[in-house]
Amino acid sequence: MNFAKSIAILLFIIFGFNCRTMVVSTWAHPDSAREFSKVRVLLGQGAEEEIFKTDATIEVLDANDLTIKKAYEILSLNPTSLKAPIRLTANGSYIEYKGAKYRGEIQLKPVDGKVFIINVVPMEQYLFSVVPSEVPASWPKEALKAQAVCARTYVVREMLSRKKQVYDVDTTTNTQVYKGITKENSNTTHAVQDTAGLILVFNGSPIQSFFHSNSGGVTEDPINVWGNQVQYLASVRSDYDKEGDNYSWEDKLTGTQMNQFLSPLGLGEIQDLIVTSRFNSSRVNEIDIIGTKSSKRIKATELRKLLGASKLKSTRFGIRREPDGTFFVKGLGSGHGVGLSQWGSYAMAKESIDYKDILSYYYKGVDFARMSQN
Repeated sequence: MNFAKSIAILLFIIFGFNCRTMVVSTWAHPDSAREFSKVRVLLGQGAEEEIFKTDATIEVLDANDLTIKKAYEILSLNPTSLKAPIRLTANGSYIEYKGAKYRGEIQLKPVDGKVFIINVVPMEQYLFSVVPSEVPASWPKEALKAQAVCARTYVVREMLSRKKQVYDVDTTTNTQVYKGITKENSNTTHAVQDTAGLILVFNGSPIQSFFHSNSGGVTEDPINVWGNQVQYLASVRSDYDKEGDNYSWEDKLTGTQMNQFLSPLGLGEIQDLIVTSRFNSSRVNEIDIIGTKSSKRIKATELRKLLGASKLKSTRFGIRREPDGTFFVKGLGSGHGVGLSQWGSYAMAKESIDYKDILSYYYKGVDFARMSQN
């Protein structure tokens, strides 16, 4: 173990341990009429022809659970003609839609001229796919367990906030990545099972368990990203992130590329970008964009949206215009930087740090609670 790792472990022992994390209470659903054991995942919106497959028989049921159609292995539907919701069940092991195989059932719900295609799947089975979709299944088991608890807490929080909507989450990084059965792995399945029903709570409520790939050495306070202060998401040092292959990065953008990316600002040809302020985490707060027509000061979070996360991996960066007109960008970390750093969790787990201690380091003052059964 090198000196830097030794210091990181010592700092974790001194500052990271939180005895409250050993508390495991029971969290009861505040809305007894809401089904919390199943997750509603938006797969997409229905077109004129949608095809569903299985390894046995698909059954189509109406809102009264009456069978209106059966098909063997392949079912073709025109969702745009639906006037009322239907659901698809299979007596096989999956329902396949657009090349991905899903557990549970598929619901088609017409709302305001659109038809939402939704996978309704048991919570733990949903996590069987989410955890390996978010982190490599080959990671240390304590990191996988930490991710499982984060993912479970995240979806419960989304379910609470979207009670009146037709779905809870989608399949992308807008919520959590979900790729169905084919992404499942025994390592991550065991991590989900080992933490079954366990979530993170603060003052009795599920937390906003945000996570990101790599903080670049320090996590960010959410007030600097989304404008909201959240006590348990306070910024912390994350020296373990250096283990990640995305800890540091650099890129170049041509003048043409920069003009194209920033054209929505209407500034003309981009002459320069100048960082005007940074937060305590060293992430950029505001940056001046100098163009041939005019100039504008914007938030770094807005710049990241304009350039794209593949070009500006985080807002902890520096930028300069080269003599040849290209823009050189160099930075640390990947993602918004709030909450748990996945690569930090990975490195901590490699040092045999328990998943509860990993989580309590990134989410300050939280307790663990077991979800009660419906």
